[in-house]
Amino acid sequence: MYAQQQQQQQSNIAEPAALQLGLTTHYGFIIPHSSTIRDVAHSNPRALELDLSLHFTSQKAWNYLQGYPRLGATFSYVNFNYPRVLGNAYALVLYAEPFLSAHRRFSLSFRLGGGLAYMDTPYDEAQNPDNLFYSTRFSFPLVANLMGNYRLGERLQLRAGGTYNHISNGGRRQPNKGINYPTVTLGLQWALRPASFPERQPATAQAQGKKREYLLALIGGYKDREDDPGRQLPVLGLAAYASQRLGRLSALTFGLEWIADYTIRHQLEQQGVDTDFQRGALLLGHELRIGRIRLGQQLGVYVYAPHKAREAVYQRWGLEYHSQKRLFGGINLKAHRHVADFLDLRLGLKF
Repeated sequence: MYAQQQQQQQSNIAEPAALQLGLTTHYGFIIPHSSTIRDVAHSNPRALELDLSLHFTSQKAWNYLQGYPRLGATFSYVNFNYPRVLGNAYALVLYAEPFLSAHRRFSLSFRLGGGLAYMDTPYDEAQNPDNLFYSTRFSFPLVANLMGNYRLGERLQLRAGGTYNHISNGGRRQPNKGINYPTVTLGLQWALRPASFPERQPATAQAQGKKREYLLALIGGYKDREDDPGRQLPVLGLAAYASQRLGRLSALTFGLEWIADYTIRHQLEQQGVDTDFQRGALLLGHELRIGRIRLGQQLGVYVYAPHKAREAVYQRWGLEYHSQKRLFGGINLKAHRHVADFLDLRLGLKF
C-alpha cells in the first residue's frame, strides 16, 4: 500500500519536457495546379530548416493531451531554384506534432503547422510579371508531414519522411495562385535536455471529455478586390457544426456555414447584376485534438450560391485554441483546390 502511494506521488511530480534542437533538409517539386503557372513550375525547391521544440513527457501532460506531443517552432530558408521569378522564402512556423509510440526506439509522428513567411521576389507587373504564385512580401505558410523517427542514442534522433508545403497570402492581394510543393525530408534532432517516455495507458472516455460538441463561430476577414489589387473588402460569416469524437486525438466534424464576401458584391455591382452575393455550404471534415489545440480540415460543398462559384467544392484548414470553458478562437484558410481564397479569424462558443 505504501509502495503504491509512493509510486503515485512520484508520477504526479512535474517532469521537465525534453528540449530538442533539430536541423532538417528538404528537396521537392512544385505542383503545377493551374495552366497559367505551368511554364514556371518546373523547378525543384530545396530548404534548410532549424527547429526548436519541447517534447512533453510527464503524467500531467499525458492526462491532458493523451499522448506525448512535441510543440515547437521552425525557421526555414527556402530556395525555389528559380531566382529570377520565384526568389526565396524565409519562414517562421509554429507546429504541433503528436507521436505514436514515443517510448520506443522507432516512432511515427504527424506534424501540422502554420506561420509567417517573407518572400523576396513578389509579382510585379513591370519587373516580374511571370510570378503569379504570390504578390505580397509577407505570406502564410502551412505545413503537414509524416515522419519516421529513430533514436540513435539518449540524445540523438534520425528523422525521415515527407512534407507537404503551401505558401500563399490568403487572398489579400492578387495574383495569388499559391506555391504547393511536396518535399522529401531528412533531419537530425539533438536533445539539449533529454527525457524518458514512459509507456502509459489511454484515459477513459469520461476523462477525455464529451463525445459530441456543438459549436457556433463568427467569421471575419478581408479579401483583395480582383479589379483593384491592394484595396480590400470584408468577408463575414457564421459557422455552425458538430464535432463527434472518434478516439483520443481525432474527431469528425459536420455542419454548415454562411459567408458574405463583399468582393463578390462589389463585382456584381460593377457588372450591374442584381443577384444575391451570399453563399451557404455544407461542411464535413476531421480535426486533430492535442489538448486545447485543434487542427482541422474540412470539405465544403455550396448548397446556396445564386452567383455561381468557380468551384462547387472547397477546402478549409484551421487552427483553434479552446479554453477550459465554452470559448474558442482561431484562424482558418479557405481554398479552392490549391488556390487560396481568403484567411479568416473566428471566435465562437461550444455546447
